[in-house]
Amino acid sequence: MRNSLNATNEEARFLLLHIDLDKDHANVMRDIVLDYCKSKADRLELFHTTKMILDARATFYDRLLQYSSADGRSTTSEIYDKQSNGWKRDEPTCLSDFTGRPVVFEMCEEHVDGAVCLDLGCGEGYVARKLTAMGSKKIVGIDISPGMVEAANANRDRSKGEFFIVGDVSKLKRNLLETTNKTNIMPGAGFDCGLFDLSVAVFVFNYMNISSMSATFRDVFSLLKPGGHFVLSVPHPSMTNHDGEIFGFNQTTGDKSSYFSLRDQQLEGHISTINGDSLKVRMFFKTFDDYIETARAAGFEIVQVKEARVQPEHLSVKKDFFESLNDKPLHLVFKLRKPQSMQSNNKGSLHAANTLNTLPKRLNWPKVAMRNPANAFQLVIPDEAERELTEAAIHCYENGISVNDLQDGTASLSQDFVSLRVFAHDCRMALLHETGLVLLKGLDLGAFGVAESERLVVCSRLAYYILCDHVGQVDSTARGCLFDVKDTDVDAAAKGADNVLFSVSNCEADFHTDGASKDRVYDAVGLLCIHPSSSGGKSKLSNASMALDDLGVPKFIMHELLRPTPRDVLENGGSKVCAHRKMSMGNILSRNESIMTLRITYNSYPIFSLDHDRMRFRYMRHWIETAHRKLNWDVPTLLKVAMDCLDDKLNKMCCFDEKLDSGDIMLVNNAVIAHARDAFEDVPGEPKRHLVRCWMELQMFDLGVSEN
Repeated sequence: MRNSLNATNEEARFLLLHIDLDKDHANVMRDIVLDYCKSKADRLELFHTTKMILDARATFYDRLLQYSSADGRSTTSEIYDKQSNGWKRDEPTCLSDFTGRPVVFEMCEEHVDGAVCLDLGCGEGYVARKLTAMGSKKIVGIDISPGMVEAANANRDRSKGEFFIVGDVSKLKRNLLETTNKTNIMPGAGFDCGLFDLSVAVFVFNYMNISSMSATFRDVFSLLKPGGHFVLSVPHPSMTNHDGEIFGFNQTTGDKSSYFSLRDQQLEGHISTINGDSLKVRMFFKTFDDYIETARAAGFEIVQVKEARVQPEHLSVKKDFFESLNDKPLHLVFKLRKPQSMQSNNKGSLHAANTLNTLPKRLNWPKVAMRNPANAFQLVIPDEAERELTEAAIHCYENGISVNDLQDGTASLSQDFVSLRVFAHDCRMALLHETGLVLLKGLDLGAFGVAESERLVVCSRLAYYILCDHVGQVDSTARGCLFDVKDTDVDAAAKGADNVLFSVSNCEADFHTDGASKDRVYDAVGLLCIHPSSSGGKSKLSNASMALDDLGVPKFIMHELLRPTPRDVLENGGSKVCAHRKMSMGNILSRNESIMTLRITYNSYPIFSLDHDRMRFRYMRHWIETAHRKLNWDVPTLLKVAMDCLDDKLNKMCCFDEKLDSGDIMLVNNAVIAHARDAFEDVPGEPKRHLVRCWMELQMFDLGVSEN
C-alpha cells in the first residue's frame, strides 16, 4: 500500500483503520467518537489510545513485510552490520569507489578546504577520511549501522576532527541534537540557520523511500549555512534494467522496462569489489523527477547533475572487471546549493516593521537546555550596562523626560551606552538565532526608590524602555510603548466577556503568543516585573517549534493547525465587562454583531505558518473559541483534537515554571516560544502584582536591513 500510494507509514496506519469499514460501521464509529469527544480529557485519551493501537498495527504490518519475503529481508542496518568488515578499505575496492565516489569528491573539491562537513550514511568512514585529506576542518558522520560506525571510530588513522554517530538520517536534526556530546557540536543557532559548509550523502537515498528522503533534504537544508553545498550520489534509475555480475538490481515483478510504476518499490541488488567479493545493496526506486522536485521543494538550487560511468582509465587498469558495464550510466551525482540569501523567498517590504512576509527561523533546543533552563536562558546584565541604564533612567526622571518623549523623538539621550549596546546585541542574537528567550537578572530597582513609590515605577519603566529600544524597535502602534499588566478586577475568561485582555485580569492564561490580528505581528515580547504577586502568577514557557516536531499527529489533524482559523477581534476602546472602560460610539458600531461577523471571518490565519526552516506560531485558544462562538459556529471536532494535542504537548515540554522576581526582565521570541501564566491573587495591604509589557520588532535586524 505504501509503494502503490506513496503513503507514509503514518498515513498508512490511519487508512488501515478504515479499510474494511462499510458505511454503517463508519456511522457507528462516528457516533462513538462523538460521544467520547465531549471533553478535552476524553479527546486526548481517545487520540492517544487510538494512536497506540494503530502504532501496534503498523508495527505488525512492518514486521510482516520484513519477514514475508523469501529471503527474510533484512533491514538496512542488519545488512551493513553483517558485512561491515567487507566495506573496510583505505583504497578503492568496490565498483562505485572507482566510478561514483570520485565524481562526488570532484564536486566537493572547491568547497571542502577548511569546511565543516556533514557525512550522511558515513559507513566505515571512507568518504570522511577522503574529505579530511582534502582539507576539511571537521566532519560529522552519521550512519544507521552500529557495526559500520564502530569500524569508523576504531580506525587508527581517524583524525581529531572526525566524529561518527549511530542514527537514522531521516530524523537527522533530532539525532544531532541528542548526540551533541559525541560530536562536539555547540547547540544553539546553527541547528536552524546553519552549522555546516558542506554535506555529502554517498549512496544513502537508495535505502530510503521518497517521504523519508524529503524529510532528510529539509533537515540538510536547515543545517547548511547560506551558500552551503549538498553533494549526493544514487544508483542511476536505468540500473533497474541491469542485473549483471558486477553490479545490478533484481526486479522480480512487472515488466523489465517499467519505470514510473516502480516508484518507491524496494529492489535488492549487489555490487562487486575488484577482489571478487560481492556486497549486498538495495534501492527504493526513484525517477529523475523525484530527485529534482525533492531538491527544489526543500529550497535548494541545482548546481550540477552528472551521470557517472566507467571511464577509459578504468578499462586500462582492470578490463575484465569494468568491461561488462562500459557505456552504461551507473550512478547519478547531484550538486545542490542553499541560496546565499533567503530574502527572495520572503517577498514584501523588509522595511515594514510589521511585515507578515518574513517568517522567523525555527529554534530547537538540545536536551541540556531543557534540563537546565537557568543556565541556558538566564543572562545577568553586566554591571557597566546596568550602571548606564540606571543613570539614564534617573536623568530622564529628574529632567521630566517620559517614555513617550523618547519614543516620539521629542527628547533624546546623549549617552553612548557602550556596554548596553553590546549586551543588547547579545540578547537580540539569542532571541533570533539561539534559544528564542532570555531571562535577564541584575536590574536593581531599589536604586530608583522605595517600593511602590512613583519614582521607582517611572524610573523602572524608563530603564526597561531604553533596554528594549536597544534590543529591537519598540512598537507603539497598538497599546502604547509600554503596557501595565495589572489586575483590574475583571475576568477575561468570563462568559459574555468581549474585548477583555488577559493582561488586565488575574485569571489563568493558557499557552499563547501575543497579538490576535491577521495584519499585525510582534516579533518579541518583553515583561518587566516591578512587583510579583503575593500568591500564584507563575510564568511558563514552552518551545512551539519543538512541540510541533514532537506532536506525532496524522496529517489530517495537522492540517487543522496549518489552515486559516478565525480569531476574535481585539482593539482599544473599552469592553462590555469593564465599567471603568466605557465603549466609544466607534467601538459600539465596530463591534456590532453583523459587522463583527465580517471582521472575524476576515481575521483568519493559521496557528503554524511554515516555510522550510522558518515558521511563525500564532495562537491563543481562547480567541479561537470566542471567534467561533460569535460566528455561531461549532469549533470543529478535529480542530479541538488538534488544539488538545498541542496544548498537551506544550504543557509537557514546559521548560520554565517560575514566578518573576522584582527587577527580572523576560524577553521572548513571539513567533517560536509560547508563554502562559497561572492565576494569581493580590493580598489586601500588600503591593499588587505589577508587570510591564513591551512589544518589539526584530526581523529587520535579522534580515540586515538596518542597524540599531
